[in-house]
Amino acid sequence: MIEILDQSTPTCLVVRFSGKVTGQEYQQFLDAMGLRLKTEEEISLVCVLEGFRFYGDFESAKKDLKFGFGGYKHIHRAAFVGDQKWIEWFARLIDPFTKTEEKYFQADQFSEAVKWTCA
Repeated sequence: MIEILDQSTPTCLVVRFSGKVTGQEYQQFLDAMGLRLKTEEEISLVCVLEGFRFYGDFESAKKDLKFGFGGYKHIHRAAFVGDQKWIEWFARLIDPFTKTEEKYFQADQFSEAVKWTCA
């Protein structure tokens, strides 16, 4: 499931990913990104990962891969929030390969993540 959170602004998208994400749900995320990119060259992104179990279907995996190699270049700053160890590992892994400033936050640091990312 993907949920666009109320902390989102025109220049900062705050999204909760949980369970398995379908291609239709992933498209909602891409549409929210696209809406912001109509008026901004770059935006910031907060990804809250709560019990996220990756992709629910092939379509969501395909859309995520396409976003990673295309749309992610429009992200100025990204925060990854959650308590699963792989989230911190992932944020560190991708950092050297992108121009995006990435940072990991524990689940109880959500407010700090939004402040850091959306400021």
